[in-house]
Amino acid sequence: MKKLSTKIAMWLQCALLIGATAGPGVAGAEDVQAPASQRIEEALPQDCSTESHTLVKTRADSGDTQAQHLMGMKAYLGACEDRDLDTAVFYLSKSAAKFFPPSMFHLATVLQLRGGARDADLLQLFRGAAERGFAKAEMNVLLYYVDKKSKVYDIAEAYAWHSFCAPHDTFCDWPQINEALSHMSKSDKEKGEILKARLFEKMKSVKRFDDIFCCAGTRAGFSSGFGWR
Repeated sequence: MKKLSTKIAMWLQCALLIGATAGPGVAGAEDVQAPASQRIEEALPQDCSTESHTLVKTRADSGDTQAQHLMGMKAYLGACEDRDLDTAVFYLSKSAAKFFPPSMFHLATVLQLRGGARDADLLQLFRGAAERGFAKAEMNVLLYYVDKKSKVYDIAEAYAWHSFCAPHDTFCDWPQINEALSHMSKSDKEKGEILKARLFEKMKSVKRFDDIFCCAGTRAGFSSGFGWR
């Protein structure tokens, strides 16, 4: 499995880059409540002017989820100043604590980049985002579960998430993953089928939560805008 683990490490880095340009114990990830439905009536400014920065920071420090996410993403991407992972973690943690899926996902990717985070903590963030409809996080969940060298390795969970993710995400259906799953024991396969049924049932009522991008007009160069869709 050494070769597989090396591949997975590369895939996780790929996932981190996808997250930047496109993410407690594990059990707790499925116990927390989903965030309340939120709609943004007024888009926050994304430019790098002092006035805009002050406005966004003031709202972020006052508890505005959108502003907290934007402050964290700007720091993560180095949109207006040099990349600052500590600031990114500070603000993304605030919005992720409210179970806001994009923040949960991007916080996990920042923590991966910074290093030192436990697999269980990263998995909880990715799984929490995935279970709230943030499809990008599904691959990350699968990769943690299928990596035999990870402390959160669980081939039955990997089977369930692969079954859910592969039909709509080609990254979840890579040959190396299929190869790892092909060696499941009968008991693991039976457990996987139970977890698969539970996952599909749970996700039937979950609406897709689209990613939020920043930062149009800044040096990060994104043009997708910032807001809920």
